[in-house]
Amino acid sequence: MNKETPSEDLLQSINRLWNESFSGLLSTHSIKFPGYPFGSLLPTCRDPKGNMVLLISHLAQHTRNLEGDPRCSMTLSESGSGDVQQLARLTCLTKAEPLNSTAASERYFRYYPTARRYHKELNFNFYKLSVEQYYFIGGFGSARWFDGSRIEPICPYSTSDEAEALYQLNAHNNQLLIQYLGKRGLQSNPAGVEAVGADPMGLDIREGDNLRRVHAHQPCERVDDFLQMIEAG
Repeated sequence: MNKETPSEDLLQSINRLWNESFSGLLSTHSIKFPGYPFGSLLPTCRDPKGNMVLLISHLAQHTRNLEGDPRCSMTLSESGSGDVQQLARLTCLTKAEPLNSTAASERYFRYYPTARRYHKELNFNFYKLSVEQYYFIGGFGSARWFDGSRIEPICPYSTSDEAEALYQLNAHNNQLLIQYLGKRGLQSNPAGVEAVGADPMGLDIREGDNLRRVHAHQPCERVDDFLQMIEAG
């Protein structure tokens, strides 16, 4: 087991990829075909403690696989064009466990509003992934294992602080949010953009069905500092 602690630059790269990934490849142990992995591309977001959260159907093959063996992996990949071997990738060896948390579920529904119906009417259930090992590939020829205890995910602000930040950003027809995105040179549709998540390292926004990460140019541990950074652009 690798007890090495990643450098500050490497930790920043890992957290950056972790936080900007809104979907990933979940690989479970196949019950139908023992010994084979079963891959599923799934949407995801983070709970208030920074854990990755999934909402999955009790009928899905990957759910049945997890009920048989909760050990699984989630692979995240940097978005981009060109040679995929030059893109950053992160494979997380995890254990999945059922999650019953109102704060986590409501946060998920902000990111994926239509998922509320799946949960209420179609018996989709929440799971969280607890990471035991990370395998980070920073590009061609750059790959390292890290023990899960060596990397602490960036947690969102507390539920109340995050709610206050999102209220400020989305109030008055999203005026503050639109101004901030404009100053960062990011195009957006004022009628359809909404801030859905905030943490010391950045902001998550939703435009219709699309999610986008806007990284902060400096860390803000306090939500007041975060809002001041937003106002300053």
